[in-house]
Amino acid sequence: MLFRRRRQKTSPRIKLLELAVATRYAVSRLGLLVARLKSSYERTGDPSLYQMLHNVLRLQAVLEVLSIRLETLANIGALSSEDLSIIKRTLAEVKHAYGMIAPGVASMLADLENMVSSIASISGVELSIADDPVVGEHVRKILDEAEAVAEQRLAEIIEKPA
Repeated sequence: MLFRRRRQKTSPRIKLLELAVATRYAVSRLGLLVARLKSSYERTGDPSLYQMLHNVLRLQAVLEVLSIRLETLANIGALSSEDLSIIKRTLAEVKHAYGMIAPGVASMLADLENMVSSIASISGVELSIADDPVVGEHVRKILDEAEAVAEQRLAEIIEKPA
């Protein structure tokens, strides 16, 4: 006798958790890149490697903040257009700013953006496309927080060049 599994519709909460896991995975991949850049910079002292390391640390910090936000949204179970718009716009901004840091980073960020769009369509939430000042303010706060974290980490792992 054949049993067919009924295809279950994936809930937005599950999709949020999947996005949080994908974001954490991206953070860990960037951690490997940080280790390689640190090693290369210590060997060569090349200022361009230092700048690249700083940018990767910024991107990593942004993704960590987003993953925490996603986990919180999934745990609370509340999902709004504003929340998803903040996440999507943050990903778009970091993709634009840091997408060309290393091979694969832009596609990794695009995949995360696509997951946000998928969550929006599953949950029936419409993402705000226009420049919403509230969304922009939240994105700026996330980026500023990530900058502070990146500066601190950079100071911990490498002495600043003269």
